[in-house]
Amino acid sequence: MLQLMQQLTQAAVQSAVQHATQSGVANGYIDIVQPLPGQPSQIYLRINNVFRVFNNPNAQTHDQVQEAFAFGHQVIGVWDSGQPLVLRSIYIRKI
Repeated sequence: MLQLMQQLTQAAVQSAVQHATQSGVANGYIDIVQPLPGQPSQIYLRINNVFRVFNNPNAQTHDQVQEAFAFGHQVIGVWDSGQPLVLRSIYIRKI
């Protein structure tokens, strides 16, 4: 039983390491405010020359990202290494 618990713990740790969150500062964006019928609203952030998508942002998030780029604030995207093209969250740093 102890060996099984150790194996399960090791598998959980390996999974967590394999799917660690990563982040980067965006230097461009595409905001899909009016998507085609049946498609989700999306914001794409360009981070390290790779576009990463944030699905179904609310209206406030659209406004905040646009304002951040307009005023030169940092827009930071966070993603899971298991799905590197899909953003989990967006942070805005006003410096």
